[in-house]
Amino acid sequence: MGTDIHCFVEQKMYRTDTYETDPTGKWILIHKTNHAGTWISIDKWTKDSMAILYPERNEGPVWNVEREDMVFTDRNYGLFAILANQRNSENMPYISAPRGLPEDVSAEIPPQIRALEGHDTTWFTAKELIDYNWDQVFEFEDENMNGEKIYETVNYRECGSRLLEVINLIVARNNPADFRLIITFDC
Repeated sequence: MGTDIHCFVEQKMYRTDTYETDPTGKWILIHKTNHAGTWISIDKWTKDSMAILYPERNEGPVWNVEREDMVFTDRNYGLFAILANQRNSENMPYISAPRGLPEDVSAEIPPQIRALEGHDTTWFTAKELIDYNWDQVFEFEDENMNGEKIYETVNYRECGSRLLEVINLIVARNNPADFRLIITFDC
């Protein structure tokens, strides 16, 4: 049994100033722009018919993101170590210890993580991951099946290449600071 990653995506969205005209034709500000923005899940959510038909079973949230609909599901222990010190038996330098859920996380995501029995939940903005120094190589000593010492290397760029491809597709030409990945692991 191995460790899997579950990756949710949020986008920070902003309301714009809303104006209407009064009876004289003068423009009146109805709503002022929310410059702080609001994080909104942009995952593909599916209604769970079993949770609706049998609520007494408490089988999980009514809405969930199916694993095949998640933006990133690759099992890559080197990447897990780099992202959040998961499966990091060689003590590789990592981006951040698990941060938990952000305070302003989309309401749909925490119940999904509880249903997955996720652990070591963390989050990153796309900008953080794009700006990270992926041009690192970590070397460590190991031994082969015969007990002989060997030297292994972990190339961070190789480990993170698929995740970075996905992030670049999500962000496209938008501001990467306005996209956030919520990541949890299960065993």
